[in-house]
Amino acid sequence: MSHTTSIMWSYINNGDKKNFIKLTNAIISSTETDMKKKAVQGTKRYILTNWEGIMNQHKADYAGCSAEAHVSHIFSSRLSSRPLGWCKTGADQMARLRVFAANGGDIYNLVMKKKKILRTEVRAMEVDKEIIRKRKMTISNEKLGNLTLLNIGKRSVASQFLKSVRGA
Repeated sequence: MSHTTSIMWSYINNGDKKNFIKLTNAIISSTETDMKKKAVQGTKRYILTNWEGIMNQHKADYAGCSAEAHVSHIFSSRLSSRPLGWCKTGADQMARLRVFAANGGDIYNLVMKKKKILRTEVRAMEVDKEIIRKRKMTISNEKLGNLTLLNIGKRSVASQFLKSVRGA
């Protein structure tokens, strides 16, 4: 059967679907074991299912697609060949990161950009908290400043409580 391999490739590369089908049918009928017949039938089915994509690679504007290579080489190398427990979010992030790196992305720069964005967000949250704290102080001081109990020098449980609230 190895002598038919080059003939099969020539049919595929020349887009000769009719002769490809004839050749695979001849190989299937001359194959003795059921297991090998199923293997050839599976290969035939795979090629015929993907025939349009195979033919597209001969077009001048064909850009190609590495989806199958990404799945088998990039994803599975981390997500299935050395399987770990993954939550959906973690598996999604790991897959995206591996594809990013495989497409030539710089992971260090990506991490540094994310850190910079996170620092900016944290600073903005701290500023927001400080503004809210100052507003609370302004509002509470105005109300607490009007209380006579705080303005006279007398120390009582009520005055100490209100002074502690004012300082919070």
